[in-house]
Amino acid sequence: MTAAQKTAKDKFKKAIAYRQKTGVSLKEAFAHIYGKKVGAVKKKAAAVKKRVGALPVGFKGSIYDIGFKIVNQYDIYNDVSAIMEDSDTGSRIVTFDGKGSPKDKAEAIVSYISKATNVQGGYRDDKQLYSRMLKFATNMQKEVKDFNAGKKKTIKKEPLKIIAPKTSTKMPIKKKVVKKAAPKKKAAKKVVRKVVKKAAPKKKAVKRVVKKKLTRLDYDKRYQALKPGKRTSASGNTYYENRANRSDRGKLLGIKKYNYEQLDNIRLTRVNNDNNGNPRYVVHFLDFLNNEENSFLPFSKKYEYALKKAKIIGGRKFDNKQFGGGVVFQSYNTDNLKEQIVDVMETTPKIKY
Repeated sequence: MTAAQKTAKDKFKKAIAYRQKTGVSLKEAFAHIYGKKVGAVKKKAAAVKKRVGALPVGFKGSIYDIGFKIVNQYDIYNDVSAIMEDSDTGSRIVTFDGKGSPKDKAEAIVSYISKATNVQGGYRDDKQLYSRMLKFATNMQKEVKDFNAGKKKTIKKEPLKIIAPKTSTKMPIKKKVVKKAAPKKKAAKKVVRKVVKKAAPKKKAVKRVVKKKLTRLDYDKRYQALKPGKRTSASGNTYYENRANRSDRGKLLGIKKYNYEQLDNIRLTRVNNDNNGNPRYVVHFLDFLNNEENSFLPFSKKYEYALKKAKIIGGRKFDNKQFGGGVVFQSYNTDNLKEQIVDVMETTPKIKY
């Protein structure tokens, strides 16, 4: 042991003895032995505890029978936001991110509830709902903000590593080239083709067409019937023919496919019978005019023009206050009368008005 080591050992023993007597620290005891001053030891500052919020993830509730739930979502900065969703439709009501004003969040909730429940006026009429939603939004914003404040927001980025392939220092090994023997040629096989004669196609049987026996209606369709109006019988009597199967209105035999909607639009109103007891029906004068006539005729001339068209099929002016602008008909067959009115309505005869 050297002299310096012996002196250091003696001072260490003195410092221990001084510490046991006075109760000072070991540093102060060494300073007393070596004749040096030691300042007061600084105490470490207590660490400030950060507030950590608690997100109500999975929280469920209902507002005016509209269910909702709270779902969390992370972004690239590891921040969490609480999303309030509709339990039935899954649509987003509002997002609590700890930023912005709670009033905007409360107004968004109230506007969604008012639209879903069809409440007119929104939160302005329901002040109690808005005040409750404002408290709820304030608490949610605070919890999300405290939760994100207690987390580390640093994003670690690793440096780009480029790994190059290892180069071997060994000399390349030369491969021995072994020549393969040429394959033997195979003997070509002789292919014998058989010639098959196709059978002649069978003749199809000719179908005989049986001529149809013509009836009276078939012969009658070849001729065009006379137009409705005045007729003279074989005995010399004069009569008027208006029946559909006895006269022709532009079609053979008077046969025509009518539109049922047109027939239904024509309204026949039953009125009192005539003096001889025959049934009478009244039709409005506009049922006799087509679209073309309605466009160019003035309204004051429409009734006069429609009445002249109705007289072609036996119509007369109805002078009665119970039905204004009416044309009266005497008929036992209302379906035939409607067809006659449709035929007259579709035509535009040359009539002075």
